[in-house]
Amino acid sequence: MKRIAIILDKNLEIGAAANVAALLMGQAALKEPDLYSDTPVLDLSGVQHAGIRYSTVILKAGENQLIQLAKSCSADNDEVSYVVFSQKGQSLNNAFEQYADEIASMEMEVTKVVGVIVWGEDDKVRTTTKKFSVMK
Repeated sequence: MKRIAIILDKNLEIGAAANVAALLMGQAALKEPDLYSDTPVLDLSGVQHAGIRYSTVILKAGENQLIQLAKSCSADNDEVSYVVFSQKGQSLNNAFEQYADEIASMEMEVTKVVGVIVWGEDDKVRTTTKKFSVMK
């Protein structure tokens, strides 16, 4: 069984938190093609529902905890997959090339990480994220 944990900066406003979670989930879906079903999930009315295959949880953390999480995921290599999103990314609306160039010239800590998505085997994700609490 697989699991996804989206860990967001606890100080983000609700709209910004939702935006960061959506961006991270989209990137994870590109990197993990089995995340969503290729076959539509339809109800009896013919309305399509999300075909997500992995259990997903949204957690919260402080900025330094997010940085440490990304570093530990990097050090663990193949234990879990992960992607981060930063305050730098939030500040560059509709400027992908500039975003990519600026991120490529910065250390992760300077980008001010506001979210991390982690996915993989359920037990590995739970172990990696157990110190974070559920976002409310």
